[in-house]
Amino acid sequence: MTHDSYGVLQDHHQAVEAFLTAARAVSPTRWSQPRAPGKWSPGQVVEHVALAYEVNRQVLHGHAPPMSAPRWLRPLIRTFLLGPVLRRGRFIPGSKSPRVLRPRPAAAVPADLLARLAAAMAAFETDAAAVRSPTIDHPFFGRLPLGDFVRLQEIHTRHHGVQLSPAAG
Repeated sequence: MTHDSYGVLQDHHQAVEAFLTAARAVSPTRWSQPRAPGKWSPGQVVEHVALAYEVNRQVLHGHAPPMSAPRWLRPLIRTFLLGPVLRRGRFIPGSKSPRVLRPRPAAAVPADLLARLAAAMAAFETDAAAVRSPTIDHPFFGRLPLGDFVRLQEIHTRHHGVQLSPAAG
């Protein structure tokens, strides 16, 4: 990453630490209980975030997941879907996750999943810091500044961190 992007990486790291703290505080009785009908359990939220880091780490390495948008559509998706997210710092309500990022119906054991998550987050940060290109080729957004990609991960992590709160529903 460029020198200017380190602030983005520091903000991302703060989001990661906050998410891990919230995830570790989830009680064993809440881990597998959906927050509300049709919603994910805290364990499923943790798995979803781990999957996002694992898949997006592959994107950093230039390996797109099997799903992608047609190249001609990517600038439109970047402008009209990603742009507002980056400007507002939050996701559009009701956004759906791509199938590859959806967790299993039953959450894994907390210790195992938390270790997987921590490893995926740390590896993403290490890889993002090592990228020398100012842009990445995203399977949905096309050419994307690396700082925006890291910022998107931060926004995503913060978005789901709120869902781990005992009051989340």
